[in-house]
Order: sequence, then structure tokens, then C-alpha cells
Amino acid sequence: MNEQYVFPEKNKLVKYLYSKLDNPTQIKVQKTLYLLYAFYGATYGRLASNTEETEFEDQNYPKELFPAKFEAWRYGPVEADVYRDEKSGCFDTPDEDFTIAKNSAEMNNVIEFSDNIISQTNNIDDFSLVDRTHQDFAWKDKYEPGISHISMENEEIVDEYVKRYI
Repeated sequence: MNEQYVFPEKNKLVKYLYSKLDNPTQIKVQKTLYLLYAFYGATYGRLASNTEETEFEDQNYPKELFPAKFEAWRYGPVEADVYRDEKSGCFDTPDEDFTIAKNSAEMNNVIEFSDNIISQTNNIDDFSLVDRTHQDFAWKDKYEPGISHISMENEEIVDEYVKRYI
């Protein structure tokens, strides 16, 4: 793995979410995608720029999980491209057998990490996920009622997770 993103095509990850979640509503998919992005960036993504000696120095992880374009919407962070693709029906016929090739130790770790977060969000109802993401300053500081499509900063999302959760 030596790219900028684990999933340069984010829809591949979204299809994976649709195959893993029991009830992949738009809200659940969007909030899971956001949490995956934030936690990945705060953990594996930081290894990309870490220069100190660690047990991970022989592993190579991209800085970002996917090319994200999160916006602050009423019900929390929304990845605008994925929302558009969901609305146009790109994910209407999910492939239950969809898998992602684990062609390296790093990819195996990322999938295991993702599956862990997906299993947690799978057990939470949609509006509890909305409440959870409304706690994030990266969303709170940007959101303005009545205004649509307010861009969120990817770096701010990750930095908050580094400071608050890691």
C-alpha cells in the first residue's frame, strides 16, 4: 500500500458498508462512513507521517481512508458525493457477496479495523448515531441551521479524533 488513499474509489467502501450493515439506511451509511474516516485518520492515517521508531515502521498506510468531501448538514456530517450517488440509485441493488481483497497485511488490518467499527454502528439506531456525530466540534463549529452544503475540513475531523479519542 503506497497510495494516498486506502480506497481511491470511495464507492467501493460504500458498497462494502451496504454488504456488512443489517439495515443500511442512508443515515447509518453516512455516519458509519464518517466515523470510519475519522478513526482511521486518527490511527493508521497518522502512521503515514510518523517518523519515530515504532513497531509499525515496516508497514505503510495511506494518510486517508478515502477522498472525503464531508459537509455539515442538519443530521450531522454527510459525504456529499456518496449522498448524491445514493439518491441516484447507485446502491439500490446491494451485492451481499461484495468483498474487498486483502492483498497485504496493511489491507487486512484496515478491513479488520473497519469491520470492528461497522459492527458497532450496526448495533446503534440511526438517530443515536446522529446524536453521537452532533457531539463532534468538526460538525458543531461548521453547522448553521437553514444553510446547506457547508464544507467540513478533513484535517479538523481527524485532529479532533486524535485529541479526544486516541
